[in-house]
Amino acid sequence: MTLLPGTDFLETERLILRRMTEDDLGFLIAIHADPDVARYIGSGMPRTSAETEQWLADVLHGYAHASLGPLQVTRKADGKRLGRSGLSDGVLEADPRPGLLRRMWFFRTHVPEGVAFEKQPELGYTFARENWGQGYASEAARAVWTYAQEHLAHPAIMSVIHADNAASRSVALKFGVRYADDVDMNGRVYQRFLWPVSARG
Repeated sequence: MTLLPGTDFLETERLILRRMTEDDLGFLIAIHADPDVARYIGSGMPRTSAETEQWLADVLHGYAHASLGPLQVTRKADGKRLGRSGLSDGVLEADPRPGLLRRMWFFRTHVPEGVAFEKQPELGYTFARENWGQGYASEAARAVWTYAQEHLAHPAIMSVIHADNAASRSVALKFGVRYADDVDMNGRVYQRFLWPVSARG
């Protein structure tokens, strides 16, 4: 996601959120390979090192060409990498196929040729298993959402959450999101929630 000119990160009481770099690859490979972390994201299967390397390349491309992308979340106290959170390059199928769920992709470059789509940033959060249950996801999501409300002009922001992922849904519901519909992502059904839009003067 785009940060304001002259700034490189978002800051909370405990966290720093910054754009990812190639130096983060090792950490990302580790969390993406954890079956418990992977269960509710993407295809639901752990990613290989090569798949995560391609994912990071897509993220860096998204920074440059869509001004969107997840941010690396680190702990201020010791600089430890904890997870990721931010506004990703989410896209929705503009004309769903009759009788089928609307498809959704991360990264507009992944949309099949000839498919019309709508851009809708996705606010997400994924943390290493050892960092669950400590309030980091809520703290990071709040920082991203506050920044988006104050500085960005997206008319709608979504979160896509697997129906069985009660922890992620609990985080989103704290912020007043509302259920919109179910979408098909990577052949799996996800629930799509819309974040409340703040009034801008």
